[in-house]
Amino acid sequence: MTYLLQNIRLFEAFSEGERSDLVHFMHEKCYAVGETLCARGEHGNSLIVVVQGALSATVPGVDNQPREIAHLPEGAVFGEMFCIDPGPRPATIVACESATVLELGREDLITMRQHAPHSAAALVSAVFHNVLERLRSVDDRIGRELRANGGFPPIDKDDSSRSLRTDVPSSWEICFSRLRGSA
Repeated sequence: MTYLLQNIRLFEAFSEGERSDLVHFMHEKCYAVGETLCARGEHGNSLIVVVQGALSATVPGVDNQPREIAHLPEGAVFGEMFCIDPGPRPATIVACESATVLELGREDLITMRQHAPHSAAALVSAVFHNVLERLRSVDDRIGRELRANGGFPPIDKDDSSRSLRTDVPSSWEICFSRLRGSA
């Protein structure tokens, strides 16, 4: 089963032994078309890898009908942060084709830390690097939006201060406050 993980970006830096350890602690599950893997708002505590088939991530739309926000094909990984930091699922995940997944829950990760600590550390490191990449992407996107709307000039990549600028329009200040949870 380790061959299923070797071409997945999150696990590309893993050694064959680390992938083998990871698969050993994962659980294979199969889902029929239309079957729900997890519901939006429900407590999540597992990382899931699609090894066969495809899934659909949905949220309620304006008319309260499910709106697809992501298609998760073979090789997709989701919920990676939940095995480290459990919390409410942001979307409902439904099998849009018959699907087989590998799941690693928080308890499995704890057991893995005890029996294969090097592999568990590799997984936690890979998850954190993945999250940091996504945060940088969001940061870059916010910067592009601000520059496009005349918010502020491009940031000098050599500028290590990276502090908020004083010339940010008040509407963006409100937006940043909301993002930080302070408004």
